Amino acid sequence: MATSSLLAFHAARLRSRHTQALLLRLAVAAAAVAMCYMFRWDWLRSLTCELNLRLDALAGVHLQRISTDTVVWKGEVYRYVIACTFADAWCGAIPLIWDFGVTIYRNISRLAVFSLAVLVLNIVRLSFSDVLFAGGVPWWLAHGVVGGVAYFLLW
Repeated sequence: MATSSLLAFHAARLRSRHTQALLLRLAVAAAAVAMCYMFRWDWLRSLTCELNLRLDALAGVHLQRISTDTVVWKGEVYRYVIACTFADAWCGAIPLIWDFGVTIYRNISRLAVFSLAVLVLNIVRLSFSDVLFAGGVPWWLAHGVVGGVAYFLLW
């Protein structure tokens, strides 16, 4: 009987440590997202715009680029902001995917693959919502709901 009580005690203690570690990671993730917005991410906004325009063109949606991060479509101006790049989600995910049990090289390699996957997911998300919008789906549904689903998939 004493052994089972001891095991239960250790199991509860282990769960408590895992909960504390998760809460710490979530707090650092929130801080990372907040920190993300301290930077302009001009290069990423420009890259996202370019890749989105190219994929849109393949799908038959032709936006006109008027600056590094701004396009016009049917007379409406759209500017790529930080949320359009998924930089905020990427920054917030780093504390969640970092593995303290492996080498820095392994973590950086994992982060590189994750970064590419986030970029591809984001460009597909943007182009898919553009195609939906061009097809007559309301903006809030085409962009907002598709974006929400993409964020959910990412997390």
